[in-house]
Amino acid sequence: MTAEQHPGVHWPPGWGPGQCDSFVTHERRIAAPAAVIFGHLIAIEAWPKWQNSVDRTEPPGDLLVGAGFLVATTSHVLDGIVGELDPPSRFGWVAIGDDISFYQTWLLLDQDDGHTRTIFQEAARGPAALLRAGNRAALTHGWLAALPLRVKHRADPETGQ
Repeated sequence: MTAEQHPGVHWPPGWGPGQCDSFVTHERRIAAPAAVIFGHLIAIEAWPKWQNSVDRTEPPGDLLVGAGFLVATTSHVLDGIVGELDPPSRFGWVAIGDDISFYQTWLLLDQDDGHTRTIFQEAARGPAALLRAGNRAALTHGWLAALPLRVKHRADPETGQ
């Protein structure tokens, strides 16, 4: 983990490392194509199955930029809004709660060997972000660590890959 913004990450106005109380970044290579990982990330209804900190979600009807959804964690009920949706490489969402708000962004970069360089960054603000600034790295690492090392996917019938 480093504290530097990746140059390929897009931040919406008012967000980013220099505009928040805490900023974290994590990176991991995953043995699956970006499209498969992207599909896993945008399946908001499945987050409670693989993300230990998420107890419940109420996903939007249609997943579009600006669509709202609910995420309940052990310590917060968050109103989520899709901020970026660019298949299969970019997904970002803002979370707004009583004492914390954050923007979580994912950048998925296909590699020549079939793996994906997966970059997660989060900029947070509010009393909870300030109180836990030292722990944000550990708290957010769970998102990236929970993604499986090898995500199963179906082969394309035309290419066999």
